[in-house]
Formats: sequence, structure tokens, C-alpha cells
Amino acid sequence: MKQLTGSGAFIALLLGATSVQADVTAEEVWQGLSGYYADLGQTVTTGSAQMQGDTFVVTDAVFGTETPEGSFSATVAEIRLRELGDGRVEMTMSEEIPIKVLSKPTTGETVDMGMLFTQTGMSMIVSGSATDTAYAFTAPQMGVAVDAMTVDGASVPLELNATLNDNSGTYRMITDNGRRIASDFTSGKVDFAMSAQDPKGSGNFSMSGTMAGLSGTSTVAIPANVDMADMNAALEAGMAMDGNFTYTDGSYVFDFADGSETMNGKSSGGGGSLHFAMSSDGLSYGGEGHDAKVSMQMSAFPLPIDLSVAQSAFNLTAPVKKSDEAQDFGLLVKFVDLEVSEGLWGMFDPAAQLPRDPATLIIDLSGAAKMLVNIFDPASAEALGAQPPGELDSLTINEVKLSAVGADLTGSGAMTFDNSAGMPKPVGAVDLQLIGGNALIDKLVAMGFVPEDQAMGARMMMGLFAIPTGDDTLTSKIEFKEGGGVYANGQRIQ
Repeated sequence: MKQLTGSGAFIALLLGATSVQADVTAEEVWQGLSGYYADLGQTVTTGSAQMQGDTFVVTDAVFGTETPEGSFSATVAEIRLRELGDGRVEMTMSEEIPIKVLSKPTTGETVDMGMLFTQTGMSMIVSGSATDTAYAFTAPQMGVAVDAMTVDGASVPLELNATLNDNSGTYRMITDNGRRIASDFTSGKVDFAMSAQDPKGSGNFSMSGTMAGLSGTSTVAIPANVDMADMNAALEAGMAMDGNFTYTDGSYVFDFADGSETMNGKSSGGGGSLHFAMSSDGLSYGGEGHDAKVSMQMSAFPLPIDLSVAQSAFNLTAPVKKSDEAQDFGLLVKFVDLEVSEGLWGMFDPAAQLPRDPATLIIDLSGAAKMLVNIFDPASAEALGAQPPGELDSLTINEVKLSAVGADLTGSGAMTFDNSAGMPKPVGAVDLQLIGGNALIDKLVAMGFVPEDQAMGARMMMGLFAIPTGDDTLTSKIEFKEGGGVYANGQRIQ
């Protein structure tokens, strides 16, 4: 993982920050940058680094990391730091920067990848002081390309290119008993394209697309005197990071062929967002998208596949450190107004007996758990063996909703858990409501999908666990009581 941290940090160097009032020299800028990478656990070597008039010139700078699991290096032929005479420094660098990433896990394939970062017309102004330094940049175009890749020594036919247009951003680094970094960026449009061949077969895959209106912000706190290769220790010492990113729209096309088997398609969507956060308080990541549409055609399927969803979202929050106290967690999965094409409906419901209403699925859970291990400490996780990593303390079902083919199931509830006997025993209640369930069963029987005897069994089960409260409306209250008793609408079922 460390080599990936290195590549992300190197790209972050190209993002800048709002001006701060002070004077900074060219040598101080270089010392701040090289010190930053040293704090990340990287090594920085140079061919030469010296003042030439009003410019501090660094040649053959290599930013690298090497661990038993892999390595990362980025080589910059020249970095020029010119003092502007007003307390600011102009920073320029080579237009092409080779990057090498080697991943050699203890189990699995060894991947050796060469990349090339390019930039055209980048302007970067550095201001502030040696302990509070700000960078502001604009770049008409930046690009990243994968130009070579091997897996276990065998060459992989792969091309991957991404170009970022109309870029600007800020990057500010404060050095005070560690480092605090804040950045933001915008990019007018990102174009990407990739193609690959199966080195062991005849399969070919290609994809190209674009995303527009990208913007993002991030913050990072790096504690002093900590080994960033030990993520558990870094978090305990106060390392923290977060980021929020948005885009306004995007689209792509793809094509796959392997002999007589083919598949091609396209996708488009409206705006969306991504976010992440990590500290000793926990881990959180997720995203949201709007108005996504996908169309596919496969040689193995007789009809085009068209899907659309008005909103999709995912979010996960989880604790990361061992604690005797319960810590919060959460999970959200959401698909709102999912629709499929009429051709797909017609394959299994040609008479249109089922409602074509858009489908919705929402699962929104939160709760608390006691962690038995630090999840970023491999030794403690391995010592745990087959035991679960934590104990469930409480669970709240904020919302469960499944709406499709004329039926609607909703639910909510809350419970706590007794872990004294090993297997967690819940205490609490869950409220459920089903609308349109009987009508759906009738239609499935009429269509021949469900035999009458199975439908009768399903109705008997609904009668056991639910009570009618309206026109084809069933409700149920499932209670879990101390001592292990389970009740449905007041009647004990276990």
C-alpha cells in the first residue's frame, strides 16, 4: 500500500493553496517539499540541487519508496524554483515525469507497471513561509498514461490514458509538530481511454469516456516522528484524512470481443459525488450518483438491455481501533426508481400483468460495536483467528424499503445485543408493513411462476407473522425479548 500512498502524494504535489502573507525562499520551498516526502517515509535523491542566480535548480530528482511488498518511484528531470523578488517563488518542472510502480504481495501476482505523467503550460506560484507554505496552480492540460505493464514477468497488452483539461487548484502545508495539509482543485473535463488484450486468449476490451465539472477538497494531518508504513501506529498518533469530490456529468462506451462472443454498450449519467475519511475515530467512504443510464447488447442474449436509475448511493462507516466502549458504524445502500426496458419485461410478462412501476431498494442501518482488534494491525488480526473482529452492541434499522412490481415492503426498528453467552441475543423490536403482497401472489400464480400450493403456504406464513390493517395491507411487529423469546404481534413464535 505504501507505494500507492506515494503516487497519490506525488500527484497531490501538483495541487496548490490560497496565499498566506510572508516571504519564502526557493531553498525553503525545496526543503519543505523534500521534508514532506521524508515524513511520508519516502526517500528523495537528486543529481544536483543549487542556486543559479535567482533560481534554485534541482536535477534528476527521484521520489521513491521501497517495502517488502513493492516500490514506487517518480523521476523529475528538472525542477526550477525562481524567486520573484516579492517573497514568492515560481515553480516549474519537466513536462514529462516517468513513474514506476511495483507490487509484489506475499501471495498473488507480481505487477510491474510503468506510467508517464505529463503537463503542458503549468503555472505554480509558491508563497507564505517555511512553516506555512501555499501553492496555487493552473494547468491547461495534465495527463497520466500507463505505458508498460507486466504480470509475473509476462507482458500485458494494455493501454490506459487519462487527460485532465482546464485545471486549477490550491495546496497549503503547515508545519507545526507534524504537518497539516489542505487542498482543493477543479478540472473542466477528464477524457479517458483504455484497451486491453487477454495475454492468454483472444479477448479484446476497449473503453473510452469523459467526466465533466470535477472538483474536490481534502485535508490531511500527518503527526511528527511516525512511520507511515505502520498505519495503525500513525492513526494512534493522530493521522487523519478526508476528502470530498463531485462531478457534474459523465459518459462512456465499451466493447468486448472474444471469438464469436461479443458485448458492447454505453452509459451516461448526471452529477455525483464521492467522499472518504479516516482517523482513529473510524473509517468512512461512499458516493452518490444521479440519472444513470446503461445500454448493453450481448451476443449471448437476444435483446438489448436498457437500465436506468434516478439515484444510487452507498455509504459505509466503521470503527478501526480496539476499544472497550462501543463505537458507531453505519451502512447505506440505495437504488431509487430503477427501470428496465420494455423488451426485458416482455420476455417474462408479455401480457403486462405485472405493474411496470420503477423499483426502489433502500437499506439504511446504524449501530454500535465493540472492536476486539485494531483492523490496521495485521498481527492482532491474525491472532484473532476465526473469531469475529468485534461484538455487536446495538443496531438501528433506520429504513428498509423494497418497492417493485406493485408491492411495497417497508420496515424500521432498533435492538440491543447481549453478548454474555457468546452468540449475540437481540432485545428490541422491528416494525414491518407490506402493501400489495396478496395481489402480487395472485398475479404470479396466474402467470404460472408460482404453483398454487406454494402460494397457499406463503399466505399462511404471512397470516402467522402479520395482521391485516387495510386493503391488501399487512403489518407486523417482531419483538425480541430478554430470555430469548421472539414474538410476532404479541404471539410467541420462539
